[in-house]
Amino acid sequence: MEAGPGKTTVLWDESYLWGLIAHRTFTGLRVDFRLVSAADVRAGALDGCHVLFVPGGWAGDKMRALGAEGAAAIRDFVHGGGSYLGFCGGAGLALAHADGLGLAPVSRLSSRQRLPSFSGNIELLHAEPAHPLWQGIGDGTPFHAWWPGQFAIDGNEQGITVLATYGRPGFDAFVTDLPVSEGMQWDAWEERYGIDLDPGRIAGEPAVIETSHGRGKVILSYIHFETPGDKAGYRVLLNILRYLAGGREVAGGPVFRRHAAARSRRSDVEPDAEAVAAAADMAATARSFYRFGHEHLLWYRRRDWLLQWRRGVRGTEYSTLEAMLKEIAEVGELAGGYDPESNRALKSLVAEVESFYADARRLLMRERLAMTRGPLSPLRCEDQDIQELRRELFSTDRRCGGRYRRLLEVLDPVLLKVLRRLSGTDS
Repeated sequence: MEAGPGKTTVLWDESYLWGLIAHRTFTGLRVDFRLVSAADVRAGALDGCHVLFVPGGWAGDKMRALGAEGAAAIRDFVHGGGSYLGFCGGAGLALAHADGLGLAPVSRLSSRQRLPSFSGNIELLHAEPAHPLWQGIGDGTPFHAWWPGQFAIDGNEQGITVLATYGRPGFDAFVTDLPVSEGMQWDAWEERYGIDLDPGRIAGEPAVIETSHGRGKVILSYIHFETPGDKAGYRVLLNILRYLAGGREVAGGPVFRRHAAARSRRSDVEPDAEAVAAAADMAATARSFYRFGHEHLLWYRRRDWLLQWRRGVRGTEYSTLEAMLKEIAEVGELAGGYDPESNRALKSLVAEVESFYADARRLLMRERLAMTRGPLSPLRCEDQDIQELRRELFSTDRRCGGRYRRLLEVLDPVLLKVLRRLSGTDS
């Protein structure tokens, strides 16, 4: 690999909201990076790269997108001296299980063994205080975990270094829709909800680990150091990238001026006013749907990109779809439009988006009524009308499916292409 600045590549496929968050943070920090698809990886996109970053998302879906050839390309990249950084689902992708690349000789706890419903701030305790990632960061600093998995480490694994463990929950911490605060009787709530809730269950568990694969380094984290607005997280993220890039400077990329339309517009496409209007209309439909759920006390804005929702409704999915529609509309306007294929896709999608949100409103009202009879599971319900609507819109699995999945499959390539065009990395 060439000398000079550290080159970072971000794997876009099957990341959705987390890919968008990574793009926002990396551009804000001026990290020298590029977005690549699984097809790009199969075509040799990792050549000349120093660090591959894989954002959150479902590890199994990422593995299917990569295919055997893409998975082999990543293994070869790391084995030959490249570095791998994975957060949350990106960490899960690297592990040794059926959906994993096998870059790290550990697996993950099953959903029944872990605390999958935690979100928000939590302290990190330094297990390796002298490690470069902690430069400028005090022990016990809180960072953000968003529904983390957990590593299955019993202490007998060879070549695994635990860099951080979970400490105490901080401010803005929730377990499902329950705020973590003094006086919470977790045993009573666990009996009521029928799931593990006590955040004390993850205290002392590994949160960030390091290993090696061949000549390459691998750092895996269930903490989202790229969370927008987290200055301590930003510092750790840059520390990690520099370390994985062999001490090379990783910042210094182009300034991504979201609101500097005059600089950002490109002349290589002919603006399609109908497509631009379609993107704006779909974003407006998503905003209206947010207001509908907010008025019915089903959620509020926890971040500009994330809802805090009541248990029993789909919150991550609604957050993801709204964030993607908003970004496509805003960035498309800045970029002066979309490519012809994206124009066709956006114009054809308006009716589907409107229909999806109309049926989602029906589902929300049925779910709200069901909540009056007791706690509502987001996956199982005796009300057959609710179950059928859930199956149609999302599937009845934790993974996204149904009509929601089909919308993402159209929107995701559009978003990738327009982000590449606006940053000048679409060639």
